[in-house]
Amino acid sequence: MFSKTINNCIKNIQTCALCGARDNQVHGLCESCHADLPWLIHTCSHCALPLARHEFELCHNCRQTPPPFHTVLAAFTYSFPLNALIPAIKYKQQPAHLGWLAAVFGDFIRERHQGNWPDALLPVPMHGLNHIHRGYNQAELLADRLGTLLHIPLNKELKKSRRTPKQMSLDLEARQTNLDGAFTLASAVPDHVALVDDVMTTGSTVSTLTQLLLSQGCRRVDVWVLARTPESR
Repeated sequence: MFSKTINNCIKNIQTCALCGARDNQVHGLCESCHADLPWLIHTCSHCALPLARHEFELCHNCRQTPPPFHTVLAAFTYSFPLNALIPAIKYKQQPAHLGWLAAVFGDFIRERHQGNWPDALLPVPMHGLNHIHRGYNQAELLADRLGTLLHIPLNKELKKSRRTPKQMSLDLEARQTNLDGAFTLASAVPDHVALVDDVMTTGSTVSTLTQLLLSQGCRRVDVWVLARTPESR
């Protein structure tokens, strides 16, 4: 139902989805709003953490303890309007925003992706009870739309089998263990996959999922997220 809503939204938008101007020239946005999105420019080459221009190519954390995933592609910093749109998608039943966001993100991935394309896109899973309460998994809707745009199959073999406190509600130390044993893999996945999610903060969730996938025979795991927080809080 929600995928159809997203597709209809894309077809029917006559004005910019952000400012309302009758000038939706770039995937439902006017050129000004598209240019003013909080694009990530200078980032860690491994985890996409936003960096100052004078900093090293790798952030301190990746230099000290490289994460298990291969690389992260993130289009935006988690600042306005993404820090308003993503909560609206997740908590205010406004998934239609994912239509233009996925289209813009798809263009970004085409420009930035290097090497072989993944064989499948795996959305970061929600626990079943949370999925029922919300009615959809925004990561799955995003992955489904990206898969259509980029011609990459969607794979939903990752499951969240244990309910956990929200990562954003925990401090950094608690986040490191909150997800232990929370995920399972229903069946084998291809050698090269990309995890898809809306926001990446510390990277604990995607690191936990990557370790699970690698332990089950996957050879390369990329991470594709709409937005990256400015720092690992």
